[in-house]
Amino acid sequence: MKFLKLLAQTILYIIIVLNLIFIVVIGKIAASIICEELIYKILIIGDLFAILDIGEFVNIIVFALLGMGFGMASGLLPKYAQTKTSAVLLIILVPILFSTSAFVKYNYWVEDFADRENISFSEAEKITNSFLQKKVNAGGFFGFYSYTAQFPVLPTKMSEITKIEDLEKKVKSDFISLGKIAKLKPEVVYGLLASGSWAIRFFYFSLAALATVYHFHLGQAQVSKWFQPAAPKFPPVPPRFKPPANKPLMTSSPRRVRNN
Repeated sequence: MKFLKLLAQTILYIIIVLNLIFIVVIGKIAASIICEELIYKILIIGDLFAILDIGEFVNIIVFALLGMGFGMASGLLPKYAQTKTSAVLLIILVPILFSTSAFVKYNYWVEDFADRENISFSEAEKITNSFLQKKVNAGGFFGFYSYTAQFPVLPTKMSEITKIEDLEKKVKSDFISLGKIAKLKPEVVYGLLASGSWAIRFFYFSLAALATVYHFHLGQAQVSKWFQPAAPKFPPVPPRFKPPANKPLMTSSPRRVRNN
């Protein structure tokens, strides 16, 4: 009987975990699509929002849900495995789920390239992979992730790929112009351009990790509060008689003893 109960609780735990993963993926994809289709296309400030990657602020919400859900679902497991099992799963899942938005951006880039060149997605993927391989010695998503960390602007046409050096120089000169307004030296601007994306990614990943850990403990605390045994209820003890404070106590006078 205990084995069947444990099996049922484990299956329920797995179902909850799969649903939590689905919710996080859908939330990340929806936020990325909204940003790519609407926010990043706003004139002037759209490029700034894209560089700052403001869509990643959704991590605070979706990873809080993930942590809370894992914390509450861990109550279904045996006590010796509650924290360890969920912690191992979260260590694996958080970086993967965090990268979901980058996968969406990569596919958007390849689709945009295919539309502008009027070619198929697979052909565009081959061309972009070849470009990434030359620039960062890696193709596909990993090449895209590495290149965009170093350079925020991607070529969207074949003519831009053949003249990528000119495109990079133009973008760098634009950043230097902005740096002059802020009274920054070109070396500082280049350093920010090279390391800024990694710093932004680390910031958003830290938010995701902290939100997950904090809400995981909140979920565990909530479950333990629900299942904490209630204090035993005893019948009320009748109050002892107390004379009124303003009424003096009646004292009996001492008896006199007659002398014979």
